[in-house]
Amino acid sequence: MIDPVFDLFLLVASPFIGSFVTAAANAWPDWSKVGMTRSACAGCGRTLGPHELIPIASYLIQGGRCRNCRTAIWPGHPIGETLCLLVAAGAVLAGSGPVETGLAALMGWVLVYASLVDWREFILPDIATLPLIPLGIGAAWLRGGSDVALLAAIGAAAGFLLLWGLAEGYRRFRGREGLGMGDAKLLAVAGAWTDVFSLAWILLAAALATLAGVGIFRMRGGAVSGDLAVPFGPGIAAAAFLTHLAALAGIDPLRQALYF
Repeated sequence: MIDPVFDLFLLVASPFIGSFVTAAANAWPDWSKVGMTRSACAGCGRTLGPHELIPIASYLIQGGRCRNCRTAIWPGHPIGETLCLLVAAGAVLAGSGPVETGLAALMGWVLVYASLVDWREFILPDIATLPLIPLGIGAAWLRGGSDVALLAAIGAAAGFLLLWGLAEGYRRFRGREGLGMGDAKLLAVAGAWTDVFSLAWILLAAALATLAGVGIFRMRGGAVSGDLAVPFGPGIAAAAFLTHLAALAGIDPLRQALYF
C-alpha cells in the first residue's frame, strides 16, 4: 500500500543522504573524515557554514568553488546528491509500499556510492557490493517467496561467474587485467536484485552507457586508446537499478526490446 508520508519523507531526505554518500565516496577509504569532524574546504581547511552545505544549491550558488580560496569543489558532490534524489524519485514511482520503496532507494543509494568510488579510484568497495547480494535475495523473497528468491540467488551466482569468466579469459589472452573482481561482484548484485534472465539486458545497457561515457570524454578532448582505463561499475549500477525499478513497475525491458 502506498504511503504518501513515507514517500514525501524519502524525497525530502534524499539530497541530504546524497551529501553523506558523496562525502563518504570522496573520503574513501579514510572514513574518519566523515561524521567525525566538521566539513571543511579541501583547499584552505576552512570550516564550512550551514549555508555552504545545502545539497546541490550551495554548489551552484558558489559556482563550484570555495568562497574563501576559490579551490574547485569536487563535482561528485552535486552529481551524487542529484543522483540520490533521482533514486528516491524512481523508487517512489515504482514501489507499491514503504518496504518495497525503501529497499529500492537503499539499493540505489549504495550503488551511487559504489559508482562514485569507482569513478574516483577505479575500484568497487566490497563494503558496498557484498551486503547488497543477500539483501537483494531477501528483497526478492519478500516480493514473491522462495521461488523468486531462488531466481535471484541463481542470478547473483551467474552474474559473478559471467564477468569472472570474461575477466579471466581477457587476462589470459592479453596478459593483463581488463575487468576487476569488483565488476563481477557488482553484476552479482544486479542478478540478486533482478534475476538471471535480466543479466543480458543489464550487460548490454551497461556497455552502451560506458561507451557513451567514452564518447563524451573523447568529444571533450580526451585521448582515447587501448590503454584507457574506464570504470565499468557506474554503467552496471545504473542498468541494474533501472532494471529493478522496471520489474517493480511491471515492465520487462528485455522482452520489450526483443518483441517491440
